[in-house]
Amino acid sequence: MSSNIFNSRRFLLLCRQHFVHNNKLLGFSAGAYVGVVFILLSFVQATENFLPHDLDNFRGFLIGFVIVFGLLYVGYSFPAFRSKESTMNYLLVPASLIEKFVFELVTRIGLMLLALPLLFWITFNLQGYFFTLFTEFSFDPIGIQQLVTVEMPNGIDSVGWFIVMITGLALLLFVVPFTGAAIFSKQPLVKTLFSVAVIVIFYSTVIYLVAEPLGLNQYHRDPEEGMWLLPTNEHTAFRFFGVVVIIANAVMLFVAYRKLKEREV
Repeated sequence: MSSNIFNSRRFLLLCRQHFVHNNKLLGFSAGAYVGVVFILLSFVQATENFLPHDLDNFRGFLIGFVIVFGLLYVGYSFPAFRSKESTMNYLLVPASLIEKFVFELVTRIGLMLLALPLLFWITFNLQGYFFTLFTEFSFDPIGIQQLVTVEMPNGIDSVGWFIVMITGLALLLFVVPFTGAAIFSKQPLVKTLFSVAVIVIFYSTVIYLVAEPLGLNQYHRDPEEGMWLLPTNEHTAFRFFGVVVIIANAVMLFVAYRKLKEREV
């Protein structure tokens, strides 16, 4: 079977097969996520004299829960690669390489970014209403539109590039462990986080050792007096880092695809 052909019918059959075989596991995982969210929200509310959570609490907890549980879920993508036997069975699945890759990408990152916030929103409101039955406080429900509402910082002129940069960084947060799961067979999330930490420390040290002797840390904002290659204003800074994170996401996904292809050779 060609690894370069994407067939929508075959892809849908692959999705159906996955959810039929893993529906109980997915259900238990969703239940565990809802339970942890409910318990932690209740514990925090109890420590604050049972005052109902507000919009600021909603946003803070939403970001925290999605990052933590999202990393745990995405970090174990390509679960068939955890053992040689399951890898052989996975490679024999009647689907092309691109179909398997897109399936993992959609289910591990795409659906996760939809399901976790939605489940959190439902649990947050249910927990708020539940505590009103036992306290004298009233709970103001949070509308579902708050899942996609973004408050821009004051003074931001380049809104478009700022959104691109933030979105790219958020995606990169999950694309990196996704790629790590394609590279490492055993404990992929732990090894990925360790590798990222080592790389960041190494390059930070190299940059410091190079920048300090050359005096690069004393550059001027005026291109005629300093480092013209670095962004010198808000617009160019957001554009520069926006392009960087887009390239980084593309490179990470390409590496994950190549590692999957290597396993099929």
